[in-house]
Amino acid sequence: MNNNKPFVSIIVLNYNGKKWLKECFESLENLDYPKDKYEVIIGDNRSTDDSVEYVKENFPSIKILKFDKNYGFCKGNNLCAKEAKGEYLVILNNDTYVDRMWLKNLIEDISKDEKIISTVGKIFHPDSKLIWSAGGVIFPDGCGHYTGWFTSDSYKYNIQKYTGFGTGAGVLVEKKFFISTGGFDEYYFYTGEENDLGFRIWASGYKVKYIPSAVMYHYGGKTGSLSKYRTTPVIEFLVTRNKLYFILKNFDLNNVVKGILLHMFRSFAMIMYAIIHKNIYVPMAILKAYLFIIKDIKTILKNRKIFRKNKMVEDIKLYKLGIILGSGEWFKTYLDAMRNSERNINEGDVFAKKDAVNLEEENGEFIFVKATK
Repeated sequence: MNNNKPFVSIIVLNYNGKKWLKECFESLENLDYPKDKYEVIIGDNRSTDDSVEYVKENFPSIKILKFDKNYGFCKGNNLCAKEAKGEYLVILNNDTYVDRMWLKNLIEDISKDEKIISTVGKIFHPDSKLIWSAGGVIFPDGCGHYTGWFTSDSYKYNIQKYTGFGTGAGVLVEKKFFISTGGFDEYYFYTGEENDLGFRIWASGYKVKYIPSAVMYHYGGKTGSLSKYRTTPVIEFLVTRNKLYFILKNFDLNNVVKGILLHMFRSFAMIMYAIIHKNIYVPMAILKAYLFIIKDIKTILKNRKIFRKNKMVEDIKLYKLGIILGSGEWFKTYLDAMRNSERNINEGDVFAKKDAVNLEEENGEFIFVKATK
């Protein structure tokens, strides 16, 4: 039976996450999956909290890749993927833990349909028991939205279905496709890369499937300081920039125009809200992102040309499949998500940021630093 199961490489990227590693790696050691059919790789983004030494001492079977600098999420995972032996990769956050049957259930449907090359399970926040993600859909303004975000579990989240993308907190993807199409697009650096990968899979004629029986838990929210907007100027800049980049790189031309208009509408609303609340950095970060996109348009168009060479499925089909939401449904889903997020954060602050790290810009590069309150 073991010979029928594919070899899987589980990649855990780490930056000063020592306190999370015990729970994460112990859950991976207890998987109901043949021990000779999976490996665990930790890619360390130059931690300063003795994470590497801790893993060496307590989890000697784990393969360690120690980087010379902090490469961020995209490049860090790409470097690990190149060293992985598996037929399939699992990108897993360090502040997670998984159920025993998680990997077995993620893999099960892969063998049933050769078009399914990526799967994602049901992800809970361990403290609140609210859903973190039950798959994902792509908004026409370039944003990726986690299905079920901040809602209680219910029957509708127990149904297997195709989904737009899997969260980078715990997604399985075929290594051959991942490597051959460039892995995570390193232009993003932080946020947006997961829905970009999902869109690429669907646009290439393959599928992503949501598997509710593959259960895992994600503490989450460990990047970004605790504030009214739960973000920093650099993160706000990247979120805005990356949505615009997603639209310009991926969508068919008619949807580029629509996407930009929707993005501008939401950006304007955010700017007005921030000004009313006397928060100046949000408008400045958004404006900076738009200016960056204009200045970097040649690079973006070059990346668009590369992507469209291999694009086999037009946007209109992805709209019909529900991979991209229509404008009306997008607006309703967005408002619901904002209400759920604000209500549950206010009730219990499930994103306790005492261990957060911030993104900052230094000499033209993005770096992670310890957050301060």
